Amino acid sequence: MKRREFLQASGAFAVVGSSLFSIHKAEAETGLPVASLKAGLDPQRDLVLVAGDASPSRFDYNTSFNKRRQITPQVRVVASSPQAVGHTVRWAAGNGVGFAIRSGGHSYEGFSQSADLVIDVRGMASIKLAADKKSVAIGSGASLGAVYAALEPSARAIPAGTCFPVGVAGHALGGGFGLLARPFGLACDSVLAMEVVDASGNVRNVSAQQDPDLFWALRGGGNGSFGVVTKFNFRTSAVNRVAKFATTWNRPAAQAAKIVLAWQDWLEALPPAITCTLHLTKAAAGSIKVHIAGLSVDTESKVITELKRLQKSAGAAEMSSTSTLTFARAATIFNGGGPAYESVLMKGKSDYIVEPLTGQGISVLLDGLQKAPGEIAVLFDSYGGAINQIASDATAFIHRGKTKYLVQYFLQWGSPGATETNLAMIRTLYASMRPYVSGRCYVNYCDLDLGEGYAKAYWGDNLPRLMTIKAAFDPNNVFRHAQSVPRAIV
Repeated sequence: MKRREFLQASGAFAVVGSSLFSIHKAEAETGLPVASLKAGLDPQRDLVLVAGDASPSRFDYNTSFNKRRQITPQVRVVASSPQAVGHTVRWAAGNGVGFAIRSGGHSYEGFSQSADLVIDVRGMASIKLAADKKSVAIGSGASLGAVYAALEPSARAIPAGTCFPVGVAGHALGGGFGLLARPFGLACDSVLAMEVVDASGNVRNVSAQQDPDLFWALRGGGNGSFGVVTKFNFRTSAVNRVAKFATTWNRPAAQAAKIVLAWQDWLEALPPAITCTLHLTKAAAGSIKVHIAGLSVDTESKVITELKRLQKSAGAAEMSSTSTLTFARAATIFNGGGPAYESVLMKGKSDYIVEPLTGQGISVLLDGLQKAPGEIAVLFDSYGGAINQIASDATAFIHRGKTKYLVQYFLQWGSPGATETNLAMIRTLYASMRPYVSGRCYVNYCDLDLGEGYAKAYWGDNLPRLMTIKAAFDPNNVFRHAQSVPRAIV
């Protein structure tokens, strides 16, 4: 099932709203004081959807990426302003109603879902480029695809991910890796300021000058812990034409392991203009498919030189291609689809590689891929460059400095009846890698399997400061989910 294009904060809200339940029936259906909630909202611009309503909009807004974690809330408020968010936060806190914050709905563990209330920021999706083009104001409900499209005519971009339907808010608040990361940094590194609704429902303008501790925490501290970000101001980077490249090998596991080792060595001297990913999947006849692809903000000729250096160690590839095109076109190719994603059954896990994987570690990984009965994909995202030029404690995002790359383990399947088998499969592969990895993980690939160790895995030595800031700005833990920043004990 695919989600239709998001509704915007427009007159369409009023049309949809007119078909909703009466307040009396809504309160009977939900057991919540919906009347007092709606009384503080704009009936022409803010949308309130309640359980039991058969409106198509309720299903459009509810669909999320991970079908396995999808929940239908009792009430969803699609807010058109920070004031609407503030009122909803106060209503929830005053009535003891738990809630989640929803932007793109791409959370791997469904943290943007709640059985009670969802505060949905997709009613705030405006994108306005500054006159000098050096910054852009973006509503937290905008998707990455919408941001790229809006910036395309100016030949500017923000460094962010490849999946167009992902919401800019969750992506940037958790760090935000993408194919411009090595030249320009993570998405959070380009954030200049944020408009934030705090635990009291008040609107704060947060930057390095105003509430600097909160500004620090929100750049990598993950979503749903400190407040509701309603607007971002990002620094833009000049990006017109880029060099796109792709190289593929199909090799027996022993030879594929040598290619991965060669790729690790290649990264050590890779110019920061180039960002790349390495994908590993099981191929036919017991082989492993190794696919390396990426972008450079430098010339195509320099990319070709680098690929020759890689293949000198890795061996000639079956397929290798380069091309020069606009960043907007390259982003569309890497997205691989339209503005909406399918809702799928899936599981993701992650590891940060600080010391290069040993030959034994790579062999264990490839052997696990081959033995797995399903189609697990393993993706390596190259770090270094501008990412690692920022100190690990300069923002809440700690995975810098010696970090070589990020590993993502990803699996999706079609039948709910196959869920336990598939979860066991990816967990077995992940467990086999424990002796060879750092134990650090990416908060944007949230993973409930981490148990009580999640906070240390996501934030490492930055956790104590995050906890202190949490205690200062949200002492009653209004903003919480299963893996939010825990409160400090004071």
